[in-house]
Amino acid sequence: MKKKNPYSSLIDTLKRQEPVLQDREGLEDRIMGRISPSGGRGTLHEKVGNYVFSWVEYGWIRRTMAAAAAILTGIFIFQQVTVTRRINDLEERLITTASEIHHADPGMGIMQKAFLNLVVRDQVAGDSITVSRADMEELLKSYMELRADYDILKEYLGPGTLPEEPKEQPELNL
Repeated sequence: MKKKNPYSSLIDTLKRQEPVLQDREGLEDRIMGRISPSGGRGTLHEKVGNYVFSWVEYGWIRRTMAAAAAILTGIFIFQQVTVTRRINDLEERLITTASEIHHADPGMGIMQKAFLNLVVRDQVAGDSITVSRADMEELLKSYMELRADYDILKEYLGPGTLPEEPKEQPELNL
């Protein structure tokens, strides 16, 4: 037979007895009031939070906002890819221009090649200005015309009237 524990009778007695409640309905109302939604009497923080995030209760708004976020992300990625391609294209043009100077047509004088090389070298070094090809060609054309006019003027006036060309070219800081 089983040996009975001396505390078993005490435990059985405690299990059978119910607690004594004085205000059963009041206790029930207080508990329901705490667990139920606030019903408009919440704090300002709760009211603002409910107002700002009330859109999450509607599925069509959540899906629309997710689609808008995906579209904006796609536009951003497309923009970054386009900008990167354009930068790479400009870099290739700069490299092509620099290599064309060394293989320029034989009609281009040494002064023109040196001037173009100076401008392109400064662009690669980072201390430079951006000059369009048309402006550069116009500048070189004007320089060559002035050079030809200077030579004609020197021949016309005779030797010694105009200063001679310097042996070293001064350094250009563009």
